[in-house]
Amino acid sequence: MKKPFNIQNNIPLAPYTTYKIGGPAQFFVRVSSLEELSLAIRWAKAEGLSLRFLGGGSNLLISDRGVNGLVITLAAHEPNFLESGVKVGAGYGLSKLVNDSVKQGLQGLEWAAGIPGQVGGAVRGNAGAFGGWIANNITAVEVYNTQAERLEVFKKEDCHFDYRDSIFKRRPELLIWSATFSLTLADRESLEKIAKEHRHYRREHHPTLPSAGCVFKNVPVNEVMGRAPELWSAAQLARAVSGQEVAAGFIIAQAGLAGYAVGPVQVSTQHSNFLVNRGGATAQEVHQLISYIQETIKRVYHLELVPELAFWE
Repeated sequence: MKKPFNIQNNIPLAPYTTYKIGGPAQFFVRVSSLEELSLAIRWAKAEGLSLRFLGGGSNLLISDRGVNGLVITLAAHEPNFLESGVKVGAGYGLSKLVNDSVKQGLQGLEWAAGIPGQVGGAVRGNAGAFGGWIANNITAVEVYNTQAERLEVFKKEDCHFDYRDSIFKRRPELLIWSATFSLTLADRESLEKIAKEHRHYRREHHPTLPSAGCVFKNVPVNEVMGRAPELWSAAQLARAVSGQEVAAGFIIAQAGLAGYAVGPVQVSTQHSNFLVNRGGATAQEVHQLISYIQETIKRVYHLELVPELAFWE
C-alpha cells in the first residue's frame, strides 16, 4: 500500500511533549479528518506497524531512543456549542475550551482553567482539580476503533471513569475522536472570576519549567492512616487531604525530597509532585528519580506511590 503523502519519518517527539524529552518517532502523522485517520491506520496495518496516539504531550514520558511504529496526532477542531453544552474534537486544547465555555456563560469546566494538554487526553485520564472532574460533565465520547475501523459512541457509563482512569486507558485500540459535555448557563462574570483564580493558583504553585504535570497518583486516606498515622496527622493540619486521598506532593515533601535532583531532573520546590526538566534532561534520568522517590516513600512511610504518567518505550 502506498504511503499517504502526509506521513513523515524520523520525527523528534520532544517538541510535542510538555517535558521536552523523548527521541524520534519512526513515522509520524497529523490528521484532520476521519478519512485521513482511516488511511493512515490502514497503511500502518499493511506495513505491520504499531500505532500510538499523541495528544498534547502532557502526563507522558517518551524513551530517549524514541518509538517504533506510527505516531498519530489530531488536528484541533473548533468546539460546537449546543443549547446545553458543547461537542469538541479530542485535539482541542483543554484550557482553550475552558476559556471558550466561560465566554459563552457556560458552567462546568472552569476548574480546568490553565491545565495543559488536549481534550482527548483529559478524557482518557479523567483529569480533575479543585473538586471537578472531566467525568462530571461528560455525556458522550466518540471513539475510532482502530481494530474494527469504525467510529463508535460511548455513553458516560460506558467509559468506566475512575480516579485518573477510564476504559480508554485499558483499551488502546480506541482513539478518542470527540467528547460532548453537559454544561449549564451561569453568570459569565462569576465564571471568569473563578477561572482567573484557578489560573492564578497554578501560576503561583506550579513550576514554569518543563514537566509532565503531576507524576504520582494521590494516596488513599485509609492507606496513610493505617501505615503512617503521623503522616496522616500532618496531612490534616496542612490541609493536604482532598476527598479520600492525601496529596502525593505533600508526602514527597514531608520525606524531605523537595529539591532533590538526578542530573537536570529535579523535584520541584514549588510542588513536589512535579519533576521538572532544568534543561537537557533524559527520560532515563526521570526514571531514576521516580524510582528513588518510590523507594524513599516506601522506606520512610511504607506507602506505594503509583505513577500516573504514560511511559512510551
